[in-house]
Amino acid sequence: CTSAAPASKSIRTISRVVLPRTIESSTTTTRIPATSASFLLETVLAMVYLEEQVNLKRWVGATLVAGGVALRVASGVVVEEPLHLNFSSTVPHHARVLVVLEDGAALTLLESHAHAAKLANLGVEIVLGEKAELIHLRLAHSAGTAVQVEDVAASVAAGGAYRLHVADFGAKLSRLEIAIALTGETAEAQLSGVAVTADSRHADVTTRIDHAVGNTHSTQLFKYAAGGHSRTVYQGRITVGEGADGTDSRQTAKALLLSPRAEADLKPELIIFADDVKCAHGAAVGDLDAEALFYLRARGIPES
Repeated sequence: CTSAAPASKSIRTISRVVLPRTIESSTTTTRIPATSASFLLETVLAMVYLEEQVNLKRWVGATLVAGGVALRVASGVVVEEPLHLNFSSTVPHHARVLVVLEDGAALTLLESHAHAAKLANLGVEIVLGEKAELIHLRLAHSAGTAVQVEDVAASVAAGGAYRLHVADFGAKLSRLEIAIALTGETAEAQLSGVAVTADSRHADVTTRIDHAVGNTHSTQLFKYAAGGHSRTVYQGRITVGEGADGTDSRQTAKALLLSPRAEADLKPELIIFADDVKCAHGAAVGDLDAEALFYLRARGIPES
């Protein structure tokens, strides 16, 4: 669909986008064939355009896809109304999303997950033109028996900005893979996330940001709190290409262990093939300080 003019400031919800063949919203119902040749073609072309490496989950999802969303925002259009994609489901599913923002376009996208199914596999391809801006919010609060995997691949042209903010409460297996290519000067990527897990839940974020040209900027900040027997994971790789001078990239990951059997694995990485760059990365894991806990208990705050 193509956005042609700003809408009201209320949030429009497209719900159950992965259920067979129907996209529903508060105002309209649009029927999209699950095997739509144009949708599959656009998705495949986007994957080729982004020069993504072969990803088994992504190709399996494309093969088994039962529905999805293709969205294009025309050049210069600023969509003031946030768009809500609700992927909550009680049945196993594979879905695809393609988002294209032409030059100077802007959009806020809210993506929510509350899966009760054993498997939810989502692939998202994003193409941002010059000076386009996408704010991408993702909330995942699925059942403890669910398996949810999602791949996000984004290409950002000169002057464009991609901002992703994630909140995840874990699942039996919850994995989010993010691959971003900054392909034009002054392109920007900003990633942040928080995960709070308990029982035996799992929450994993893996990021890859490629600074293909110089004068690009990226930041990453992820924080975790793990209790019970849960496990949180952050893997982040920044690659600065040859000749990409002027790159500014920073990544930080922190985790707080709330029980002796909780686990947090943090692995930031830097791969630099240029000289004139500013890059930094750091990670820290710790548990609750005993003196701080005593201070709180002494003032009537129970440890539980």
